[in-house]
Amino acid sequence: MSRLRSRSRAEVLRLALAATLVVGVVVLVVVLIGGGHASHSSAPLSSSSQSPVNVVPLHTGDAAVTRSLQHGVMVVVIDKPSSGLFTEQNASIARGATVAVDELNATGGLARHLRIKLVSQDLEGLSPAAIEGRLRSEAAAALILPCDTDSQLSLAAGAARYGTLMLAPCNPDPTAGQRYSTYWPVGMTPSDEAAGLVSFMRTIGYGSVFIVGASSSHYVQLMTGYFRTAAQRKGIRIVGSASVATPTGDLSSLAHTIEAANPRPSIIFTALPPPLVNQLAAGLQAQGVTQNVAGTSAMDTRLTLTSNPGALEDAVFPSYGFPRETAPAHRFAADYKKRFGSEPVGSFPGLGFETIRLLETGVREARSAEPSAIQRALSLGLALEGVALAERSYQPGGDHNPTGTVAIEKIVSDHLEQVLATTP
Repeated sequence: MSRLRSRSRAEVLRLALAATLVVGVVVLVVVLIGGGHASHSSAPLSSSSQSPVNVVPLHTGDAAVTRSLQHGVMVVVIDKPSSGLFTEQNASIARGATVAVDELNATGGLARHLRIKLVSQDLEGLSPAAIEGRLRSEAAAALILPCDTDSQLSLAAGAARYGTLMLAPCNPDPTAGQRYSTYWPVGMTPSDEAAGLVSFMRTIGYGSVFIVGASSSHYVQLMTGYFRTAAQRKGIRIVGSASVATPTGDLSSLAHTIEAANPRPSIIFTALPPPLVNQLAAGLQAQGVTQNVAGTSAMDTRLTLTSNPGALEDAVFPSYGFPRETAPAHRFAADYKKRFGSEPVGSFPGLGFETIRLLETGVREARSAEPSAIQRALSLGLALEGVALAERSYQPGGDHNPTGTVAIEKIVSDHLEQVLATTP
């Protein structure tokens, strides 16, 4: 920069024009060599017929990322908050992502020569500038967001200012992809989740519901709103609703309100995640409330089964999906157990695994590991064949939300029982 200051203005303009022409030629050559997006399948990247990954610097802000890619490493930062209501879910996602990275790197990495380096960070509460500083110091090509709604959307707003490629395992706000062009959800939308749950409730005869919310939780408010809308559309009668500040206090007033509802609700819905949903169910049971509980995908975790699970016997909730009965799915479960000492429980480990597979598929379709090229490939639409979860697809020019099935699970004798998978 100091040398540029010593040149005349005319010289600077000539240099800028020359640089622009060179970049244009390089991009044209890469396009001609790289070709188009002829295939949108999700075959493993270990195929020996894979084309090399192109590394094309598109702007100076990606210089550190480009250098890392040229040295054969793609850095992916995963935000893993150390506290909060979704600590267990985020930890499970991180473990599943770790298994996916290990499996991919064991075969040589992306296109057999580009290894993924997964870096865990706690970005909770940082300013957008501080987030950018962290990501650039790591030369991060992509950021995996946490499941906590407040921190997830706040972090997305900050990272979007700098064009960071973001993958969101959880998908509590389906409009986020419209606000942030580089934001890509992996899980089902909350409207699909609610529609799948309500359809199941209606099928098995749950015709009326009492809703318990929590004004202090953005996640609970969002999911309760989607459930309420889905229930009204499907003819499920909402016989009452109430909000609790915390389910650990005296629930006698709430229990009386539920029991006084007319007609009597056949089930109780709450979007509280575990262990709060466990505490709510136990507290209501202690007050003589016997209705079963319906919840959200946040319940699909080991924590639900380790915190007074008896209170949630026969509870039902949506799930991000079930593992496939295939050799790759069995390998995932075996590698997970080998790495972490226990089998994966619930869908969050699989959600982390599929997040890395979405990145893998985006790189292959783009024939480049440069973040903006992956972004373009995702925008053109692709299909992701399921391994740890079900299949999902992204429509060309869509709203960034994947389409797929919604799974329903039930708690039976302190374990998670797969009930069905449905298309909302």
